[in-house]
Amino acid sequence: MGILRSRLEARINFVLKESRGKPDGYQELNRVLELVKNGELILHEMSQKIESARFLEEFVMIMDSAASSVSEIKDDIEQMMPAAEAALEEMHDAISKISTGLTEGLRKEIEPAILAELTAAISADSYNAIADIEMKEDALLLKEKEEEPEPVPA
Repeated sequence: MGILRSRLEARINFVLKESRGKPDGYQELNRVLELVKNGELILHEMSQKIESARFLEEFVMIMDSAASSVSEIKDDIEQMMPAAEAALEEMHDAISKISTGLTEGLRKEIEPAILAELTAAISADSYNAIADIEMKEDALLLKEKEEEPEPVPA
């Protein structure tokens, strides 16, 4: 269309130069030129709309694929739910048994031994801490005595 338009414009210029007073050919060529320009605009608008339709088609295909994936994931989750609920119930039962004391006998056997070890560790740490404090106090006292000047007789 662009080539046709440029040839018509060139032809109109040629006719204007050659026909110096005969505008008949010029008017007819000018109408054809206007039709070509309008056709060029229509074709440009149509090509833009076709391109927009292609983008819309690609977008719809992507969204369709995404919806299909979400549907598959939903189906997988629905199939996994009973197994997950059963596992959760087993965990709940195990925790309930431990916390309600069904294993109370086992706890009684373990707790005194752990308690005895804990008490021994605490008392040993306390003894060591007290010994450390006493040693530090003794060291400070010795240091203070060394730093005191001897009294000068008057």
